[in-house]
Amino acid sequence: MSHVPLRAGCRVRIRGEQWRVAAHSSFDNVSIVGVAGCDAANQGTRARFILPFERIDRVALRSSAPRVVTLARWQRTARALLADALPAWTSLRAAARADLTILPFQLEPAIAVTRGDACRVLIADEVGLGKTIQAGLIVAETIARAPDARVLVISPAGLREQWRGELRSRFDVGAEVLDAEGLARAAAQLVPGVNPWSIQPVAITSIDYVKRPEVMRSLEALTWDVVVFDEAHALAGRSDRATAAASLARRARLVVMLTATPHSGDDEAFARLCGLGDLTDAFPLLTFHRTRFAVGLPHGRRLVQLRVRPACEEDGMHRALDRYVERLTNEGAPGALLVASILTRRACSSAWSLARSVERRMTLLSATPPLPRDQLPLPFIDAGTDEEPAHELGIAGLRDSVEEMRWLRPLLELASAASAAESKLRALRRLIRRAREPVIVFTEYRDTLHHLATELADVAPLQLHGGLGTRERLDALRRFTSGEAMVLLATDAASEGLNLHHRCRLVVNLELPWTPLRLEQRIGRVDRLGQPRRVHAVQLVAAGTREESMAARLDERSGRIEAAFAPSVDPRLHRAADEEAARLRISRSLARTARSTPAHRPMIAVIGSDRTETIWALRLSCCDAAGQSLFETIAAIRDERGRVLFDPVLNDAGVVHHDRVLAATSDAMAPWLTLATRREEAIVDALHESHARLSAALLQPGLFDRRAERAAAAQAARVDEAVAKSRLRLEALARWRRLSRDERMLVFGIAFRP
Repeated sequence: MSHVPLRAGCRVRIRGEQWRVAAHSSFDNVSIVGVAGCDAANQGTRARFILPFERIDRVALRSSAPRVVTLARWQRTARALLADALPAWTSLRAAARADLTILPFQLEPAIAVTRGDACRVLIADEVGLGKTIQAGLIVAETIARAPDARVLVISPAGLREQWRGELRSRFDVGAEVLDAEGLARAAAQLVPGVNPWSIQPVAITSIDYVKRPEVMRSLEALTWDVVVFDEAHALAGRSDRATAAASLARRARLVVMLTATPHSGDDEAFARLCGLGDLTDAFPLLTFHRTRFAVGLPHGRRLVQLRVRPACEEDGMHRALDRYVERLTNEGAPGALLVASILTRRACSSAWSLARSVERRMTLLSATPPLPRDQLPLPFIDAGTDEEPAHELGIAGLRDSVEEMRWLRPLLELASAASAAESKLRALRRLIRRAREPVIVFTEYRDTLHHLATELADVAPLQLHGGLGTRERLDALRRFTSGEAMVLLATDAASEGLNLHHRCRLVVNLELPWTPLRLEQRIGRVDRLGQPRRVHAVQLVAAGTREESMAARLDERSGRIEAAFAPSVDPRLHRAADEEAARLRISRSLARTARSTPAHRPMIAVIGSDRTETIWALRLSCCDAAGQSLFETIAAIRDERGRVLFDPVLNDAGVVHHDRVLAATSDAMAPWLTLATRREEAIVDALHESHARLSAALLQPGLFDRRAERAAAAQAARVDEAVAKSRLRLEALARWRRLSRDERMLVFGIAFRP
């Protein structure tokens, strides 16, 4: 291999093709070179090569003197160079070639990160405003600036493949799904002892997989440039999910959280979410909470609460249930309130659902002793499942079990009678018939969904629930979006990440969901970017029942949630995003009419004019204290004497412009460098404090304490390995504070002649 100085902008030959160096990162005895194609065969291609495993030869330009060409040829060449040019350090590098519509509000989080505004970001936009795109842009931008960056994306299991597809198709970022199967496949291709997690630049996994203690153990020596938590509202509770997420966030230089529903009405849970990754309480959270109206996009969602009058049998059922619930509330065991809540919600779904649950409760109370009053089953309600209530229905209720059976038997008879002709089902049938367009119907429980499917068999509905595998879900979605069915029945467990706006605009809720979060998630399946029509969301509410008071409480909680969000974004960021969006649109326009074959020599064109002058364009590079190129831009220099030959005087003017670029770049980098240094130092402190352990909080104390003592030496090695990586990062950040002029070269010119 030829040992050549690799600086941004220089031309090299790799594998018989010419490339221009875009970035060069070194660590240990290996370095990664990011390049852009310069030959006709690889024009527009971007790649990375690992040294010293590739032969790289420097390619010298045939001549630095400009060549006079036609105006048309000059325009194509100048457009190609300007399309890739960056005017400032904070300019986005990955957005111009990304497959996305340039919307200023979607650029704001990435711009804020590059400016050093924050290292913890919560993107809490309204459903359908492209949170995945915004996070993907942050990931792509991080990799464009540091080719050796490492990214971890944590999402619900059902969204992993969608994440991989989005990163690849929109940003040309390769990512791997690392679960049990993916890790086994990766390990089979590695030499023994190599951790598969450590070699994958962009890894996607699920929170339910990564929270396992044995998986967390394999991550203890690692840190990440970016950790993305999708559907982050699931991490606001007190659970293994939240514990694992908090541990991983302490290892991230940048924490990005995505959720359209960050606040459930529980202020404590919201505070826990906002504290994710806040080491030493020194890293404020930057929150983006935008609605379609706020960003100037078409809106007009119509929410309709359809009051359904219960039939006589249903009215009797609800009255009997109210009396039973009141008795449980006043005289029941502590866990009886949970039973009352479950039965009330089941009655709101359907009489059939209530009858099924009452029958199960009677069986549980008769077959086994009720659970002790001070020992309730956990978890009570798992937001990640749609299975019908089971052991919760066996909780002790009234003190006298015989009396409780006297309450339950008539309630079961009334519910069974009411299930023969349910008013909500009649209203749903009428709504589907009159709408005459695709509709998605949400219900909470899987057994209720199956009951709906049976009752609506004449319209052949498709089903989407938590009991389906990934392929079955994808098949149901494909069939619905392709027009094979007009009705899709779904539960909340299967609703995350659905994009149905191209096919559907009508959402029906059979019963009101538990929280405003779920309601927004449901409507957001169709109210998304790209929805060309007004969205209609219909809530079926049983008139004169407890469901009406539940609807009022749901509205009140929604109001508290909105009040919890105070603007935390600097208004100047909006202006910066508008300016960057305009630049990116110009860059894309230039790229469309650029020269397909790159020029290996500066070009100049002559234009007739009433003045005499020449404008030169120079590529100016800035490097750190170790000679590593960090930033390059193109600057224009005016020569009023109008010379068309390269002149030594031009070098003097170039130095002045180069120094200006150097000073501006140093100023722009300063806030980011300060924040990045503080964050890295905090990560080092956290590693020492926790002894690099991630799984400790997920293990039962007492079972593994002796084993941990025996493994103290191995754990110390993990601490040293993780800290050593952070020390290298701190050294690099220190070098970046001392910028100097790097390569300066002429790229093109334009001469004006009378």
